[in-house]
Amino acid sequence: MIRKSPYVVMLAVLMFAGCGTSPPVHYYGLDTIDIVYTQDTEGSPVLVLGPFRMPEYLNRSQMVTRGSGAEMIVNDGTRWAEPLDDSIHRILASNLDSLLESMIVVAYPATTLLEVDYRLVGRIDRFSSGQDGQIILETQWGAADIEGGMLVAPRRSRYESQAAVPGDPGSIALAMSDALAQFSRDIASELESGGFEQTD
Repeated sequence: MIRKSPYVVMLAVLMFAGCGTSPPVHYYGLDTIDIVYTQDTEGSPVLVLGPFRMPEYLNRSQMVTRGSGAEMIVNDGTRWAEPLDDSIHRILASNLDSLLESMIVVAYPATTLLEVDYRLVGRIDRFSSGQDGQIILETQWGAADIEGGMLVAPRRSRYESQAAVPGDPGSIALAMSDALAQFSRDIASELESGGFEQTD
């Protein structure tokens, strides 16, 4: 008969105990503005939003916050319900489709069946929360028609929002949604003043 060492038995018990005490994972998502859709008319111009290049630290399922100095804190127990890259493109496109009544806005990658009139591209340089709950969104973007004519010249934009409860993931997600809403309204305003025209 083979007798197991008490140390081996104790190690096995500790390993199984550790497996049963994993912290729960909570999932969060970004939200659109209050969407008010109107029926698109025939011949409405089509704008494709994206691609927007993202910082690599956003290319993960975990929520990331900024610590002191240059520290980036990755929280394994707090995750996005969908890839943040996809979510940002979808939220911006939905916001703009609601804000621009005479334009159809679709998120990148758009279907090749669409006849595109305008394209809005750019990059997000920063999109994160600090320990104080302050959200900072920094972007570079511009818009052009399919022939390369500039509709909105490339520019830098910065937006700030404040989480109601610093450190609370749900509050952070809502504040990030608010920053995207600010960005969306600026884009809509610039496109309208840029003079895009409805096609025949």
